[in-house]
Amino acid sequence: MTAPPDAAPSDIAPPDLLPTLEHRLLAIPDDKFLEVVQLLERVRDHPDVQQTFASIRPRLVQMRPERRPTLKRVLCMPFEDVLESFGGADVPLGRIERRAIDPMWGIIEDCADRHALDQLDRQVQGVAPGDHNGMLNIGRRLWPLAAQTLRSVMESDGSRHVLWRRLHGDEDLRRQVIDAAVFLDIGLSIEALKSDLSPKPLPELEDRHVAVIEQAAQAVARQNVAAVYSLLLVAAARLAAPADLLRVLNDLDLGKARRDQPVIFAQLSGLVVSNLEERTARLEPKAGTPSTAVASPEAAMALAERLVASVATTNAVMDLLNEPIYRERLEAVKTAVGAMVTGAVLDTASDGILSAIPVPKPGAAPVVDEAAQAAAEDHARALRRCEGLADTLGLRQAVSDTLKRMGQGVSVRAQALLKDYPQMAGDADAAESAELNLFYALRLLELVAGPAKADPLRLAILSAIGESPDEG
Repeated sequence: MTAPPDAAPSDIAPPDLLPTLEHRLLAIPDDKFLEVVQLLERVRDHPDVQQTFASIRPRLVQMRPERRPTLKRVLCMPFEDVLESFGGADVPLGRIERRAIDPMWGIIEDCADRHALDQLDRQVQGVAPGDHNGMLNIGRRLWPLAAQTLRSVMESDGSRHVLWRRLHGDEDLRRQVIDAAVFLDIGLSIEALKSDLSPKPLPELEDRHVAVIEQAAQAVARQNVAAVYSLLLVAAARLAAPADLLRVLNDLDLGKARRDQPVIFAQLSGLVVSNLEERTARLEPKAGTPSTAVASPEAAMALAERLVASVATTNAVMDLLNEPIYRERLEAVKTAVGAMVTGAVLDTASDGILSAIPVPKPGAAPVVDEAAQAAAEDHARALRRCEGLADTLGLRQAVSDTLKRMGQGVSVRAQALLKDYPQMAGDADAAESAELNLFYALRLLELVAGPAKADPLRLAILSAIGESPDEG
């Protein structure tokens, strides 16, 4: 399956078939999916193709295939750590929204040296997917050109028509484009720092990492004192706990930016707290729409654990540095996380766990629902994880009550299955399904109540199916 480099969308699929292709792309095997994506990449600037990419983006995010390098992708490298994630609640520090990329690139295409851009475009077409050094070589020339172009357009009265056509008077987008120009100015320093602060997220800020950040900040300060803050934003964004950077910030030698250190600390500390507030604000559904911040109870708990850890680290730093003004705001963040856990894990436990255990129906063969069982086990594990955060979030009684209620509910439903089991004795297939449902119920009871409390049910099941405890 091949297409020429200058293929148009109609060479791959007629425009009226692209909507149909979107649905088919979500169903085809992975290898075929990647093959079609590679073809679409060649014409991704076409509006119909952009729509197709928007619809298949969840699958792309899940698979994370190596993407064909483009100038637009190289452009984003210096600020990719502060790019807003797709539909997630984890908002990076000082974020640049993805909606800013196309207008930003449009300004560059309109106003940058056309010959230089065309030359870079030809070069990037020869860079293989995953060739970071190749993309870096393109960036060495693209980033200064893009930064100069963006800054010139932003500062020129004669470019107002370009700004209006690309940004439509959106002041927030304008701010983000200005911020992006600063990241692009120090693109090479940022890329070197990213290499040293890997993998992302960095679980712990070690002395060697602090030394690297300090050296990078001094180098950037010699180039542009105001850009040191942007460099530190990238460093913080690569940490599992961005507040860890605050703990060492006042001890760093920022070189020529030394005088600005108190201001940088105030900006960064305020941003860390505001970032936590915004991440929790996204947990609340907007009027008339359900929240999309968490997709499952397990995801809710993973997010809650990250947020609570960030709050704890930030609190410790603020207390150590005698910064009490943020304490109430951080407490509000914990309250919001507690509300999310309550809604996504505790309040939905009955539907998520108990409903997976089938209710016996007279004369009907038992049905085994593997998907429902897997979802119920995930929910039960999430409920158990709540115990680790219960005291911090003020949910100790609620978690205890929910676990007790789930244990009792699973036991009652399991006993009903056990009572119905003898009716299946004459049908081998029905008996096998009934046994599987019994053991699935046992598994749920072990998860919500513990192995000791589940042991009587285990013994009763073994007795009913004619096995001894030693054989089981």
